[in-house]
Amino acid sequence: MQAGELNRKVKLQLRSTSHDDYGQEINVWTDVATIWASIKPISGREKLKTGAVDSDLTHTVAIRYQENFMPPKTLATWRILYGSRTLNITSGYDLDESHRFIILECVEGSLDGQ
Repeated sequence: MQAGELNRKVKLQLRSTSHDDYGQEINVWTDVATIWASIKPISGREKLKTGAVDSDLTHTVAIRYQENFMPPKTLATWRILYGSRTLNITSGYDLDESHRFIILECVEGSLDGQ
């Protein structure tokens, strides 16, 4: 991985909960950082789910290593916004254990962290 491959500007967001005017818990996404990343599609698949076709599109996203972004955090509370696309982070690891890049495995879609 070369630093020049980080050619996509993305927003890293953290989910928290808040309450609406009626006291109901709602998910609130807060921008944590705008960073440069490399995004590569990995696979796509379709499956039948409750009588309808559902599809998953997976990606790997590489970002520069920063200790505060390094898993094992609760990954379901993090997501990446790339333009109008939402990438929900499912796992992550330190590439080559060299503290240079973090590779995040993501599933595209608006799961809203659930």
